[in-house]
Amino acid sequence: MTRIGNSVIGLILPVAAVLVFAVLLTISLIRMFEIENVMRVEAEQNMLWVLHQTEVAALRLTQTAALADLGEAGQDELALRFDLLASRIALLNDGPQRRFIERIGMGADVDRLSRALVGIAPLVARNGAGDGAQLRQALAPFARFFGRAANAAMIAEWDDLGGRLEMYRAQLQQIIAFLLGIMVAGGIIAVMLVLALRQSRQRNRMLWRERDFSGLLISSSGEGILAVNGDAECTLWNGAMAAMMGKSAEQVIGRALKDVAGFFDTAQVRQGLGSALGGDPAHLSLQPLFARGRDSPLYVDLRFYPMRNDGAIVGAILFMHDASDRHAAQQQITDDRDRLEDLVAERTRDLDSALRRERSAADLYRNFAAMVSHQFRTPLAVADSALQRLIRRGPRADPGEVADRAGRARNAIAGLTRLVDSTLDAARLDAGQIGARRVKCDLGGLIETACNRQRDAAPDRVITADGIRAGAVFAYCDPAHAEQVLDNLLSNAHKYAPPDTPISVALHGSDKWLYCDVANRGAYLPAGDADQLFERNYRGANSVGLPGTGIGLFMARTLARMQGGDVTMQTGRDRITFRMTLPRFQEVAR
Repeated sequence: MTRIGNSVIGLILPVAAVLVFAVLLTISLIRMFEIENVMRVEAEQNMLWVLHQTEVAALRLTQTAALADLGEAGQDELALRFDLLASRIALLNDGPQRRFIERIGMGADVDRLSRALVGIAPLVARNGAGDGAQLRQALAPFARFFGRAANAAMIAEWDDLGGRLEMYRAQLQQIIAFLLGIMVAGGIIAVMLVLALRQSRQRNRMLWRERDFSGLLISSSGEGILAVNGDAECTLWNGAMAAMMGKSAEQVIGRALKDVAGFFDTAQVRQGLGSALGGDPAHLSLQPLFARGRDSPLYVDLRFYPMRNDGAIVGAILFMHDASDRHAAQQQITDDRDRLEDLVAERTRDLDSALRRERSAADLYRNFAAMVSHQFRTPLAVADSALQRLIRRGPRADPGEVADRAGRARNAIAGLTRLVDSTLDAARLDAGQIGARRVKCDLGGLIETACNRQRDAAPDRVITADGIRAGAVFAYCDPAHAEQVLDNLLSNAHKYAPPDTPISVALHGSDKWLYCDVANRGAYLPAGDADQLFERNYRGANSVGLPGTGIGLFMARTLARMQGGDVTMQTGRDRITFRMTLPRFQEVAR
């Protein structure tokens, strides 16, 4: 507690002396500047000279008027003397001169003379016979007044000078007192500096003795120890540190630590050392140390601590411990753990693969069953219709009709076969087992085939496909999948269109895309149905009472997207259009 009190007193006293020194010096300078400003005599404030010149101008004008009566002075000289007197009086009425005249109580007299001067101006301008006496009589008060004013000005200036001298004396006395205070404060500061220097020398001697004692302890330690000053220059390097780093104390003492070895210039070590020099301990574990003459690095633990002297940080000390054996043990544990994790990961991948195969198989069978229930009805209905008509006709059927009906049934069965292959491929693709096979495809021919098949399945429905012909445009797609998309869209349009309303098919496109629009009349779909219409197993509110599984449009969009296209819906007031988009086949230039 006594040391702390002495330290506080030792700090407050010199600070107070410095403050007193600065304050007294500042006040002394201010006082000197004030004296210098007051001692300055401005030309415009020398009123005695101004009044005297005005009196002279009035006397000379009077003299010139008398000479004019005698014929010895002309009109120009008289006007010049009048102008000089007018300018002197105008000067007295301006700025500081006017304020001085008012201060000595002669402002009203100056105003009266100024008005009298205005009345004299016509006499000067006329300068006729007999005007000289009148002019001299009018000018008589001017000389008398300015003589009195000059005496009053002299008395006032002497009074002001005496007051200033008294003020100078008082301020000089203050400055002398301040200078004495500055000398006392400077003496106190000098004494404090001498005492601080003596105390510093004593503490340095004590520090060196403590350092020598600490050096004896440090040199016998088996742990690497080094110390640095505030500039990160090495001041201590024991034998254990020399053995680990391969450098002696003579090689590193006094050098910057980053110049001793690259290890001390790494980011982690710089950060730890900076933390210690900032006052906070730091710790680093298992840092690799590549020393000269070693094939493999050492792994060391580092501990950084600040070094303080009376609370001030004077440097940092670093303890380095060889932890290579611990690192080797941890590395072995890590390798064993990594091998176990790799083994577990491999077994997990095998299990995930088996689970995916099982799920794919389940999805394949489920999707296949759903697609069979939905997609196979159209070709089966076509074949069934053709065979039923052939049976009903019986012997009445001619060979051409038999061939026609049989051909339709065969075409339906062939389409069914293609649909089976396509459905299996789609199911496998949905399960992630195959990819789409895209080739050059006659889209017009596919549309004609799909429309004819739908006409056979629904003879009472009118299907128009104006302007669509085989061989006109070609898409880049899977023909079986594209045909299945068209069958789904036509079947869906037939199912939900009112009876006796047509279904129209239109084909158009751009440079990169082909668009096939299948449109039918129908009620406007709610927004909620339009958003979910392409989801699996979803059926809208207008499907009540109609057969279906809710998979047709889902399959149509899925198959179209497999080929780089899409299926979208566009609704109008009384019309619904489903658009199949497919990429146009681009010829490759050779």
